[in-house]
Amino acid sequence: MGLSAASSADQTRTTYRFCEDPWPPYTIGGIGRQPEAGIAVELFEELEHRLGMAFKLRLLPWKRCLLWAKQGQYDGVMLLTHNDDRATYLHFPIPVHRDANLVWARSDRSFDRDFRSFKDFEGLKIGVTDGFTYGEAFNQAVTEHKLTLDSAPTILSNMLRLSLGRIDIFLVNGVAGESALEDRPDLRKSLTIYQGPFKSVPFYIGLSKASPIKAHLPLFNDVLTDMKEDGTLARIFGTQSPP
Repeated sequence: MGLSAASSADQTRTTYRFCEDPWPPYTIGGIGRQPEAGIAVELFEELEHRLGMAFKLRLLPWKRCLLWAKQGQYDGVMLLTHNDDRATYLHFPIPVHRDANLVWARSDRSFDRDFRSFKDFEGLKIGVTDGFTYGEAFNQAVTEHKLTLDSAPTILSNMLRLSLGRIDIFLVNGVAGESALEDRPDLRKSLTIYQGPFKSVPFYIGLSKASPIKAHLPLFNDVLTDMKEDGTLARIFGTQSPP
């Protein structure tokens, strides 16, 4: 059953609204619309079946998505990472995926460092994406090492700035970075990846504390545990299930 189907079965189930921004390959589509496809959409299709709930999904500007989830205008966020601020207004069921940010650079650029620590970012203009969170360790390093961050609205715009030399490095996980470059093979050939100092972090569904959905946190945990144990999460994300 599609998530947008106005079937009689949907009418007998509680419908909850979840948002995300366009974040290929996790969510694909345009702002203000239902996502057309994506890994997170497949995840919610499976959850709809297993939870006996109906979900209405919408792509919004990222800051608006978080604000409306905080206020309870949306019942939750489809996929995101944890930080202390988000934990004040979202419940986080068990993680559905893990991934690590990588360091992207121009292939023709050489560095006198190997990016094994955040200190190796000193003196470089670091591209980041608006609304992304890079973890508490990185946030501390920004202050400690006086790192220079330069933000842009999308992954692709950062990749383009990187290729033009307007930033020295760019931080994004491999799955999202490769997806953004899928239709730009020449741009992809001009870039290279360093493993970098980031540790793998969990990705979660966020449930609004201002929504009645918060009462279903134990149910989400039970169902996601089943999906982890039977390999469904690994199949959906095309990787190993999170520990």
